[in-house]
Amino acid sequence: MSKPIIERVKSISLVVLFLSTVLLLCFFWGKISFDGIESRQEASAEEIPNISYMIKPDQIVVNFGADNYTVIMPEQFDDIWYSSSEKDSIIKEIERFGQTENIMTEEITDSQYQEVMKFRSIQAKFSYDIPTADFFLNYKISKHSNYDVIETITYIGYSTASEKNLFIYDGKNQKYYRLVADTENADFKGLIASIEAEGYNIYYPISLYLGVDNKTLIPLEMNINVKDFSFRQDLYPYQTEKIDTIAENFFGGNLDFVREITEDSGTVIYMYGYGKTVLIVNTDGSIEYKEEQINDDVEQSFLGALETAVIFIANHGSWDSLNGAKLTPYLKDVSVNPNNKKGFRFTFGMEANGNRLYYEAGESMVIDVTGGQVTYYKRNMIDFDEEELETIETSSAETAFSPVNLIAKNYEFIYHILEASDDKNVTADHAAMFEQVSSSVNNMQIGYVRMADKAAMDIEPAWIVSIKKTTAYFNLYSAEPIGYTKE
Repeated sequence: MSKPIIERVKSISLVVLFLSTVLLLCFFWGKISFDGIESRQEASAEEIPNISYMIKPDQIVVNFGADNYTVIMPEQFDDIWYSSSEKDSIIKEIERFGQTENIMTEEITDSQYQEVMKFRSIQAKFSYDIPTADFFLNYKISKHSNYDVIETITYIGYSTASEKNLFIYDGKNQKYYRLVADTENADFKGLIASIEAEGYNIYYPISLYLGVDNKTLIPLEMNINVKDFSFRQDLYPYQTEKIDTIAENFFGGNLDFVREITEDSGTVIYMYGYGKTVLIVNTDGSIEYKEEQINDDVEQSFLGALETAVIFIANHGSWDSLNGAKLTPYLKDVSVNPNNKKGFRFTFGMEANGNRLYYEAGESMVIDVTGGQVTYYKRNMIDFDEEELETIETSSAETAFSPVNLIAKNYEFIYHILEASDDKNVTADHAAMFEQVSSSVNNMQIGYVRMADKAAMDIEPAWIVSIKKTTAYFNLYSAEPIGYTKE
């Protein structure tokens, strides 16, 4: 072999050797990971929830006239809110409303909005603000350019007082609007009539029952089939193989370059890249994932960030319990720019047996999408026997404790929860206590509660009572206090 050829071979070998050394150093110093090269098995389309069904109101309020109301909770929505079929629904009627050439947008006052809703009407109320453009895009409804003045949608409703109008409350800016169409294409009147014909639970304002100034609607009585059921943690500290599998789900199939720390408490911490990526497996069965943000300039829309969050959860442990017990997820709350980072914090709640599941402490799932990436994720799911819930579905219904009597029975308990942080406001006047509590209730609904007490391994049916910034839980049938959560 000639000398030039030998020299060339030597040069190529040195380059290859140099590149191999750099690559190995990058692996060891955390710049590149074999995990990133390995392809993680992604969730199938069937395992990713339909975002259109996850975004739904907290309640639908129907006024049949003459202070005769019903409140339809999410577990009772069926197709009333949104239907993928041709069946009438609020979304279908909103779509039909927009099928006209001219729609005018006009800002109105709070009092004007409240006045029209005193007539025969229907309102969908969300617990968070949805950007208007994303609202219409999510349900594949054409959006008129005149809607652009409305930044978010928090409430959307119809009233027979103005039959060619839709009414919107923009919660972000605390503004009310009416949309005025030149033709009447929607049939909200027919939708209200069909709800009335099917039968409903009667609701009245608290003011009518208790003589205080409070427009919050509560039912006269409720027959319901909700029983307690036992649950397990989604994960226990002794399940080491299961914990490693979870870690592999986040870091890929190779944990050789991930540092593992087990604390005295049993908490397991996985760290990669000098703490830029951290996974914490807590002893209460929850997991937390944190990732350093790479790019501050990337911005996503509400829907784009939500899609990122939903797919991430599906690819990192699924939307079911780790053992496969199925719960129905819904978007519970949304915060904008968490920790002053551009993006969104999404809180997901779960429904079990058609009823919403509340936690005395924490949430089922919380995830931050900032700069176009998931930078924080906490999962605190439960595991249970699905057969036990199926048995509940076939059991007989019972009458829930009267909401009015619940307030009368527990006003002292509620009052002291509200005033516990400020002894100066505490009074011994029972009449004053009762009036303050009954005036402050802003919602009452039925659901399941997971207590913060680790020894309590039952999910209890409860009245969920919202008072100011406190949520109190009471046994559904006896009205005995279970616990409370303060913001």
